[in-house]
Formats: sequence, C-alpha cells, structure tokens
Amino acid sequence: MPALTTTTPLRPRFAACSAHARAVDEPGLSSSLRGGFSPTDVAQSLQTPAGEALAQARRTSEGSAPIAVIGGGVSGVFAALALRSLGYGNITVIESAQRLGGKAGSFDHGGFSFPIGAVSTPFALREASFTGAQILEKPLRFATSAFAHSRTKLQILDANNLLPRRLQGGTPRRFHASELSHGATESWKEAFSGTGPPHRFYPHHVDFASKPELASAARPRVLGEEAWGRADSSWPLIYVSAHGYGVARAADAPPNYYWQRFAQKSTNAAKLPSLGPRGPALRGFDTTRHLERLLEQSGVAVLRSTRVASVLRSTGGVAITTAAGGAPLAFDKLVVATDLKAARSFLDTSAEEADLFSRVRHLNYHTLASHIEIPWVKPASVYYLGGHQGERDAVDAGAATGGCPTILFRPYAASNLTITWAYGGASLAPGTMEACLRRTVSSLGGRFGGVLLQQEWPDYFPHLASSDLASQVPRRLDALQGRKRTYYVGEIFNLPLVSERIGADDHAPPAEGRVTATRTRSMARGCRGERWCCAKASRGRWSAPSLQRHGTDAAAVEALVS
Repeated sequence: MPALTTTTPLRPRFAACSAHARAVDEPGLSSSLRGGFSPTDVAQSLQTPAGEALAQARRTSEGSAPIAVIGGGVSGVFAALALRSLGYGNITVIESAQRLGGKAGSFDHGGFSFPIGAVSTPFALREASFTGAQILEKPLRFATSAFAHSRTKLQILDANNLLPRRLQGGTPRRFHASELSHGATESWKEAFSGTGPPHRFYPHHVDFASKPELASAARPRVLGEEAWGRADSSWPLIYVSAHGYGVARAADAPPNYYWQRFAQKSTNAAKLPSLGPRGPALRGFDTTRHLERLLEQSGVAVLRSTRVASVLRSTGGVAITTAAGGAPLAFDKLVVATDLKAARSFLDTSAEEADLFSRVRHLNYHTLASHIEIPWVKPASVYYLGGHQGERDAVDAGAATGGCPTILFRPYAASNLTITWAYGGASLAPGTMEACLRRTVSSLGGRFGGVLLQQEWPDYFPHLASSDLASQVPRRLDALQGRKRTYYVGEIFNLPLVSERIGADDHAPPAEGRVTATRTRSMARGCRGERWCCAKASRGRWSAPSLQRHGTDAAAVEALVS
C-alpha cells in the first residue's frame, strides 16, 4: 500500500477554549483515530517550544495511522477528504470499479463527459453541503457561493419542464405554481417541525415510536391524490418517482418517512414559483475526474479496479484481502462506504451486523445513454415525462412505469447523446426499456439512433421497510459505529442525494472536551465565535463517538476524530 506523508496541522484556531474545556477520553475510540488536540496539547503548544514539539510528535504519530475507506462513491470520497483535512496522512480509498463517483460518476464519449447517474450536483460550489448548496432554500447564500467562487465551474439546470401524457403543441409545459408544492410542504413541516438543525431529519434521530405515521406504508392515494396532487403532474411526486426513489402505487414504494424527506427537498421550488425547479451542476459534468483531482490534491491514495475479497477485524487492526490475492493490506481503522447489504460479501460480520445489513432494501434503476434527436429539446434542461410516473397499481416500480423513461436530459448542443433514466426489475422482459424509449422518442417527434450504454443500479436507493423503521433499526445501525474499528457512511444514514452525502454540518460544534487544530470550513463556521464554542464544549453537550451523530458524512468523520 502506498505510504503517505502526514501533514502538519495548523496552529489551534480555538486556543482561547483551553482554559474552559475539559479533557475527556471518549470511550470506544482509540487515540489514533480521535486525533486533533486535547486542551492540554493546546496549552503546551502555546506555552513552550518543548510543548509544541511534544504535541507535534503526538499528532504525527496519530496522523500516520493507516485508515481504509472501502468504496469510492461520493460518501467514501468525502469521508476520506474530511479525514485528510483533519491531518490524517495515510488514507487509502479502495474502489472496485475503474472510475470513482459511483452513482454520481461520469463517462467520456466524443470528446465530452456525460453523467452516468446524478446530474444536478453541488460539486461546483464552494460550499457543497446541506445548507450551503440550497439554491432556493438560501438563494442569497447560493448566489454568493456561485458567483463569487464558482463562475467557471457552475451551470444551472432548468428542470421546470413537464411532458404531459398528451403534449400540446409538441412542446413541454412548465409546472403550474399550484403543482409545485400542494400539501407536501405542510406535510414535511408537520412531520419534522419547521425549525431546528438539519440532522434532526436523519432516521437515527427520529423517534418512530412517537411518530408512527412516519413509519407507515400508507402512501398511494393518501399522499398521491388527496395531499400531494396527481402522480403525472405534481412536482413533489414526480421528484420522487422520476429520480428513482419509488412509485406511489407500486408495492415496493418506500415508507412515509422517505416521502416526507424528499418532499422537504423538492418543495424548495415552491419558494420561487416563477422559476420552478432548478439545480446546480458541474460544468462539463466531469464528476469522476473532479473527484480524482480532489483526492490527488489532498494526498489520498486510491486503489481502483480493486475488489475486496475479505475483511478481518481484530483488536490489533484491520486486514483487507483483495480479489487479486497477495498479502493482506493492514490498516488501523476501517470506513465502510459501500452498500451495507453488499458489504456482507466481504466483511466478517457478527450475527447482529448480518441481521441489520440484510434488512436494507433497494430499487432497481437504470441509466441509458442513447443517440436521440428531438428538435425542441434544449441542452442543459431536464424533462420529466408525466405519463411514465406510475399511475397504476403494480408489484414494483418497474412494472408500474412499464420500464419507460422517467427523465430525459441532453447535456450538450453539440452532441445528440441523451441520458434517460428508468426503473427495471425482474418483472420486465429483456429489451422492454429500450422499446419504450424508442416509442417515446417517436411520440415526441424525434428520431432514435440506438442505445450506446446502459448502466444498471441494482443497489439504488438503500432504505428500510416500515416495520424496520418502527422497530428503530436506524438507531441500531448507528449504534454499530466504532465497533470493531469500523465506521459506516452512506445513503442509508441519510438520503441518496449528493448534497446530503458531502460537506459538513454547519451546526455541529466541537465534540465534548476536544479542540482540534484543523477543521473543515463548515465546521469552523458552525462555531459562531470562540466563546460560543467554548461554552458548548465545556458543558459537554456534544459528545459524538459516531460517524453520523451531527451531520452529513464529513461532519460525522469530524465528530469521530475530534
């Protein structure tokens, strides 16, 4: 495994806290992964050269402990970057595919980069986090980030394009203002309350016993027809169904909790109804190379095309054997950033881990890249096919939508390669998706030139069943954090949205009794002045030996190592 040089952490930013904070040794976390400074370290480093040398020696030793991150998707990449920013210099990302990015990756064709999965991403923003990348929740903040820091990297996608079942005049129409929110806004506010820190939405923070309606499987007509509008025209419903997160009238639709969480994201558009849905995207859609550059610039080692065969965890460390064979790779800690159900194939799971991981459910979703010419389709615009959002009862989302495209997107004017997405599944016969795509293009007045690439995502949208939410499985999953030198990040702990998987939680102050020398920008912003941070730390309110306690993945890693 490549050896990496440990970076030298910066001088403590919160030195004034040393007189107030208490030194606390968090149980269950080894010193090699907690890292950062204790208040004693801060005092020593400020008082004497010898104290500075002592503190630096300790940081160098801790920062060189090897940490493995299995999975090179968004969660894995940004977990590695967060650890690196905290001064840990020996981080290795292990990815089974040749390209990084997972469902948010890209591919090249004809001199252009095309999205293989996620299209609207905040990668181009300086603040790619829960609160920093919300174009409509915080428009002023978004504008500042976009135009002050990201002018050459950012483009705004127009997603206010609905293709109804019967097109009028051969062109799409905009979502009507009444269709942008309906009852969805009030539904999610009622479910989660209107104010509070963003991480209150995460499933392990929700008490499903006191809110049984969130764990309920009741969704089709209650949410679809009465509260949120029609499945073929209501933006909140189309936001969920078109992007692969479930079809209201399919038997495999997710529980109410997930509908409410996606409503919280989709109803941003209701705040500016004249614009409708919009989304930030990386100019050129070159997300894979963007992630590769971030890791390279941060000094993170990457093993591509490397499938993990087995992981053995012990009190002495973590041994990872790859499918290529050879001697096991030795690490001090492990971050699992892959699908938990898939992790059972290589991880030495306990009976409890195996049981919990087996409860994760998925939807089958596909990306198709095809040569399509439709005269009125505009580049960098997202089109939603209202008639393909599943208006009939069916065994699964694939059958409910007939395998037909739910979204159509042409990235460039100079290339007719068009990206579409569709549900799959065992209920569909081979060739069903291509056949429906061909018919759809013809009905839109276009020409179909064949499919260039089809990518299946059998592990799309990991989520839990109603019964598992009701029995507090999210909290049981979160309780695994730190056991057997292992920590978990990924979609099951939050949502499968890029903005939810990266960045740090602005509202998370330092963990109890710990003052770190290097912090992510968002974490630093979360402390509204040193006195506020010291008060929080000294009261011991925020103790977080968990990867998901206070925020998205990067903030979770921050809590872990603090």
